[in-house]
Amino acid sequence: MSNSIKSNSVVKTISTAKKVVTRKPLTKAQKLEQAKKRALNPQFANVQSARRRTEKDAYKTDAKLCLLEVKRTAKLDNVNTKSHENIVYQNECKKAINFLLKNETKFLPLLSEAVGKIKGNFNVYRFEQLIQKIVKMQIDKGLNFETSLNAIISAKLVNA
Repeated sequence: MSNSIKSNSVVKTISTAKKVVTRKPLTKAQKLEQAKKRALNPQFANVQSARRRTEKDAYKTDAKLCLLEVKRTAKLDNVNTKSHENIVYQNECKKAINFLLKNETKFLPLLSEAVGKIKGNFNVYRFEQLIQKIVKMQIDKGLNFETSLNAIISAKLVNA
């Protein structure tokens, strides 16, 4: 198939022929062989993705692992720390996480109750919000951890 285009008395011919490549489909044995070869030499991205997925599933079901995830991701590099209050506030949040983890037998049941689950799973963001509320209550009202948690739980039960 060719198209002719006239332009300033010069004739150009454009050819639009496509080559069709055909190959035989792979047999089941060939597919299995390729799958085994991939399994022996997995790509780095696939390994990391599987690892992240496993870790994510693990901390969705455990309140302690959620708190550890909050602690791991709580870095002052990510936050605007130009104001002195912000640095103090971030450090207070880290202290709260450390205190809750050290006294996990006493506080983890309360934390689990205060946070609640979404479709049977914990949410790290909700743990971050809870830590924020606890620290705000400590700073503003002078409450301790247990009193703050109980106040949050009772407020949650009233709103439910």
